[in-house]
Amino acid sequence: MFESMLLTAFVMGLISASSLPMGAITAAFWRPSDRVTAMLMAFGGGALLAALTIDLVAASVEEGHFYALAFGAVVGGLLFTSLNQLVNDYGGFLRKASTTIYHLRRKQHQQIRQIISRIHQVRLFHNLPTADFKAIAPSVRICHYRQGEAIYRKGDPPDTFYIIDQGRVELFDPAAEERVENLDRYSVFGWHACLTSAPNAFNAIAAADATVWAIPKHAIDTLLLNSPQFQQEVHLLLRSGELTGYLQKHHGLSGQAAEDWSDQAAHELIQRGVLPAAVEVERMSQQVMERFPQLKRLPPLFRDLPFEELQMLAHSLIHKRYDQGETFFHQNTRSDRAFIIASGEVNLIDPITTLRKTVSLSENDTFGFYSMLTGAGHSATAVATRETWVWELRRSDFLDLLKSEPVFAQRYRAFLQQGDAVRYLESRHLNGEQAARWSRSALRSLDSGVALPLAADVALEMRDNHAAPLAIWLGITLDGIPESLVIGASLINSNISLSLIAGLFLSNYPEALSSSSGMREQGFGFRRILVMWTSLMLFTGIGAALGNIFFVNATPAIFALVEGVAAGAMLTMIAETMMPEAYFKGGSVVGMSTLAGFLVAIFFKTLETV
Repeated sequence: MFESMLLTAFVMGLISASSLPMGAITAAFWRPSDRVTAMLMAFGGGALLAALTIDLVAASVEEGHFYALAFGAVVGGLLFTSLNQLVNDYGGFLRKASTTIYHLRRKQHQQIRQIISRIHQVRLFHNLPTADFKAIAPSVRICHYRQGEAIYRKGDPPDTFYIIDQGRVELFDPAAEERVENLDRYSVFGWHACLTSAPNAFNAIAAADATVWAIPKHAIDTLLLNSPQFQQEVHLLLRSGELTGYLQKHHGLSGQAAEDWSDQAAHELIQRGVLPAAVEVERMSQQVMERFPQLKRLPPLFRDLPFEELQMLAHSLIHKRYDQGETFFHQNTRSDRAFIIASGEVNLIDPITTLRKTVSLSENDTFGFYSMLTGAGHSATAVATRETWVWELRRSDFLDLLKSEPVFAQRYRAFLQQGDAVRYLESRHLNGEQAARWSRSALRSLDSGVALPLAADVALEMRDNHAAPLAIWLGITLDGIPESLVIGASLINSNISLSLIAGLFLSNYPEALSSSSGMREQGFGFRRILVMWTSLMLFTGIGAALGNIFFVNATPAIFALVEGVAAGAMLTMIAETMMPEAYFKGGSVVGMSTLAGFLVAIFFKTLETV
């Protein structure tokens, strides 16, 4: 009798979880739309809610064990929440879109709190009230730079303040070939240029792997307009002579010109809450527009542009000089800009070719465009062999064009869909699967209006998330432990509950379907995914058998406590992962789908009385 009950518990556990590998197999051949996935998940969530209500909660309440049930439910909810957060921190959040979004938002909120708590140490912001920090904190971006990478270059537009969180940054003057300053944690740089609206006077290079907080100039301008305290700090700075000295020393302004700007800036700051530009960024837009028909090595995306779009592109270019021997970029550094040669000569030193073959480029040649478009690392080192003038298109300015100009967005979409990007990445940077995954991610980012991914980061992400497969498996196992124990325990004092088995079966299928699709997007192979879900099915069967063993002699109160733990954990799982995932993907379809699943599970309960 005991062996028969044990086997029945094991089989019922397998049946309830058999929809897990079914969902994984389905995801390999069919990618349902977000709306269909949402309907299935909401249906499963409704079925599981009915099973919890009828088979776990109602029975214990009827027998007078509410307090044991309630205590167990609280314990189960807390256990699930804490363990879920733990596995998410190690990469388990990748199992669903909703857990991914929640995890990233939680990290963002933590970063904002960190910024607000530490930014007081910066001299320029020392006396500002917390309300002012909270106003600019959401605009702050956390940026990571590898050793040797440029954060900005001399002549770049002054569009960002930077604060070092970790690592070191070196300010270097390429004209004088000397280090201006070596900065460490909590140092601020780029602020002279932002406040004067003059081009950056130095190259800012990561002297070690560095993490910096980037505060956009528009956020600083907004703060300047709305914060009397910040206006006062900047006014004191204007009268201190530090900014006029900066303009004289690094931008060649005469003493009188710098003083005139300072007086005008102080006046406009008081009257309008703004600061005028001291020096304009050099662009030479008309000249580059005339050059475009003659440009060589230019990607199709930029060829034969309509006049208005060509004009917009020309106004985004920066005109710069590089001295003989100056380096444009080094091999393997991430690309942040592309180049058009106005005059002079550039050598590309390619380490892949035999004998390190050098490619010589001259007037009207272009280079760095494909790596800029994909965010890949440079496959060569580029050096000016004599004085060279170029136009630069920064990746950040190109991304702004994608958002504001539909023609560029359409052409970039074609660049992705026609396989040009994948072929380029496969030729030097990524394997076929990684390149295709980056391309899909770039298309989704383009559709949603978020920042495009960097191809150079794809391999690093796989390395950084090396623990993610185990964390994901632990996450989905965590989702399944309570239900397996309850199946076994419920068979001790009653017959098989069809509504419970049906509720679990119906909820597991969309759970596996949705999570498998997400894991495929993260680069997991079909075999690995199938093994994960199949092993969980087996563990569910084993868990059901163990539940049948452990609670065979349990008192009704203990049994109610166990059911409460399971109900609390499953209800928390539904609220934290299943329903947010469904609503995120389907919106208004969730309500009726949940109701349908709820009614179907109750229908199975009616069959037990027939």
